[in-house]
Amino acid sequence: MNKKVLLLCKDNSALSVMAEAVLNRYLKEVMASSAAVKKTKAITPSVKSALIKDASWEDTYHAKTVLSLLEEEFDLVIALDKISSKAIPEFSDNTIVIEIEYEDPNYESSTQMERFIKTLKMELIPITRDILEL
Repeated sequence: MNKKVLLLCKDNSALSVMAEAVLNRYLKEVMASSAAVKKTKAITPSVKSALIKDASWEDTYHAKTVLSLLEEEFDLVIALDKISSKAIPEFSDNTIVIEIEYEDPNYESSTQMERFIKTLKMELIPITRDILEL
């Protein structure tokens, strides 16, 4: 059975979407979702382009708020920036909640986007595997 992971950031336009895509593509034991803790924005076009290049993009990805997911059970919730770290809502007692603050890359630089995706692969995947004991 897949473990459910929720990735949070301030507006669900870039950071959490990239983390969701990387976990879903490279960690098959996980079903990742992403959401904003505040108001959503459209997904940044360069994020979509970088994820397509990495073969991680799925057309089902879209911006949403955490309020739309509060009824779901998650095994792990990860706050990815300072704003989401301070605004994590309450989840069930069985949900592990952690904070890993990432700096936003320059979304206009394809090189920085590729590096950031690589960073997510090298850091976020092992952390998720370790916490969920996969």
